[in-house]
Amino acid sequence: IPSPEGRRSMMKLSQRMINNFCSSISASSSHRWTTLSGVNDDGVRVTTHKSIDPGQPNGVVLSAATSLWLPVSAQTVFNFFRDERTRAQ
Repeated sequence: IPSPEGRRSMMKLSQRMINNFCSSISASSSHRWTTLSGVNDDGVRVTTHKSIDPGQPNGVVLSAATSLWLPVSAQTVFNFFRDERTRAQ
């Protein structure tokens, strides 16, 4: 993103996305998670909530999460995502 304003806007968007996701996955009785069922049954869970925060666009926020086991160390996974050459794989 070439302009400072564009970078700042993208950072604000990413921060809102992280905040929404983290608040959605918190242990709260107001957030109900639904496990999606399908051909693979990968254990994908989804939740939705309305966004009514001041200064934010009104709408519905959808969060999805799953987990998986990788036969490598956490450090190997971190290094993989940290390296710009392998991250897109």
